[in-house]
Amino acid sequence: MRIQPWNRRAADGADLSSRVLELWEISLQHGESTPVHQHEAQEELVIALEGRGVVLCASEPVDLFPGNVVVVAAGTPHSISNVSGLPLRGLTVAIHRPSMVVESSVEKVTAAELENMIESIPSRIDRATGLQVIIQLFEIAGNLSEQIDQAIGLDAEIGLRTLEDIEKQVMDAVVRIAHAYEGGPNLFPPRF
Repeated sequence: MRIQPWNRRAADGADLSSRVLELWEISLQHGESTPVHQHEAQEELVIALEGRGVVLCASEPVDLFPGNVVVVAAGTPHSISNVSGLPLRGLTVAIHRPSMVVESSVEKVTAAELENMIESIPSRIDRATGLQVIIQLFEIAGNLSEQIDQAIGLDAEIGLRTLEDIEKQVMDAVVRIAHAYEGGPNLFPPRF
């Protein structure tokens, strides 16, 4: 299975950040399928370019073949399967509908906020401040994780890779804080 985003470029130099869509190429070998997932704030068009498959929409199978587009409504659990015996290659077009988003109790944060916090870690730090910064780092990372899960899912390869990158940044920052601890090299002294 291979799922990868397509880069979008505007010929006229227009700002693409205002456009609310994503393009993904998907390739499935015979017997492969995507995990069942749903997108709360985006509709998805599934388009076959080569081969045949089935889109399972809320437990209802819909045939997928070249010339046929399957529309998956926001909030609908779905997966794409290849049961044809031949490779299946297609596109998914995600159309974001921000007005459909249910307000979450999770505070919205950005990767830039995490990066700014990491960059602001001083070269020397006291124990109390160091522990507070570590707690804040984990809170931001947890919020980002939930946002990634809601937006693209942690079962998707891109979601998992993004989460792994965030985890690496946080762990590297914790090591940096431990080295910046003014009380010596051991920020976490033994309790005994």
